[in-house]
Amino acid sequence: MKFLAIIEATIREGIARKTILGMFIVSTAALIIAVLLFQMDVVQHGLLSPATQHVQVRNGHTSAPPASMMGMTVLDMVWMAISSLLLFICVFLGVFVTAGFITSLMEKGSIDLLLSKPVSRWTYIAGRYTGSVLIILAEVAYLVLGLWLVAGLSLGSWSSGFLGSIITITLAFAGVFSLVTLFGVLTRSSWFAIIIGLALYIFAAFVIPLGQFIDRLINGEPSKGVLSSVATGLHYLVPSQEMGKVISSEILGKDMDFMPLFLTAGLCVVYIGLSCFAFSKKEF
Repeated sequence: MKFLAIIEATIREGIARKTILGMFIVSTAALIIAVLLFQMDVVQHGLLSPATQHVQVRNGHTSAPPASMMGMTVLDMVWMAISSLLLFICVFLGVFVTAGFITSLMEKGSIDLLLSKPVSRWTYIAGRYTGSVLIILAEVAYLVLGLWLVAGLSLGSWSSGFLGSIITITLAFAGVFSLVTLFGVLTRSSWFAIIIGLALYIFAAFVIPLGQFIDRLINGEPSKGVLSSVATGLHYLVPSQEMGKVISSEILGKDMDFMPLFLTAGLCVVYIGLSCFAFSKKEF
C-alpha cells in the first residue's frame, strides 16, 4: 500500500507541475488535426494506397520500389513515422520531464521528512520510477489509441501493430529513465543525470554502427576490432537500442526480434535495483 501511495503521489506531483496537462493538450491538438485530415477524400485515398505507387520518378522513368516496401500502404509508413517521432520525444523530452521526480526526493527538507517515516528507502525510488513510467505510458496510450481510433473509424484500417508500439515506446523510455535514475541517485543532480544518461544513449546509438563500419573497412569483419568490442559492450549496457526496428516489425507484421525488449527490460531491473541499493546506503 505504501508503494502504491508513492506512485499516486508521483502522479499528483506531475499534475501539479502541469507536466501531464501540457502533454495532454499537445496530444489533443494532434488528434484534432488528425480528425480533420482523415476526413478529406484525397487524404483517405492516399493513405490507403500502396506505398510502391509513390516511388520516385527519375528521368521520366519510375524506379523499381525497394523490396521492403512491398505490401506496405502509405498509412503503414505514416504509423512508422509517428511511432519513431513518439519514441524520440518520449526518450528525450520524457526524461527531462520526469528526472526531477527522483532528485527532488534528496532535497533538504524533503529527505528529512521522508526518512522520518517508517518506509523502506528503496520503496521511494521504485515508486517514483514506476509513477514516472506510468505517466509516460498514459500519454503515449492516449495519443496512439486516439490516432488508431481516428484511422479505424475514418479509413476502416485497424492496425494492431500500431497499438503494440505503445508498450515498445514506453519500454524504451523506461530503459533510458532507469539509467538516468541511477545517475540521479548517485549525483543528486537531475541535469547531470539527464546529460550523462542521454549522452550514453546517443553515443551507443552511433558508436555501434560506426564501430562496425570502421572495423569492416580495417579488418574485413564487423565483429573484430577494438571499436566493435566497445560497441558490443555498450549494446549490452545501454538500454533501448534498436527499438525503432522492433516498432517497424510490429507495424508491418513481420517477424520480430524480441531481444531488444528482453534486454531493455532486464537492464531496467538491474539499474533500478542498483538505484534502490545506492539510495538505501546513501548518507543524508
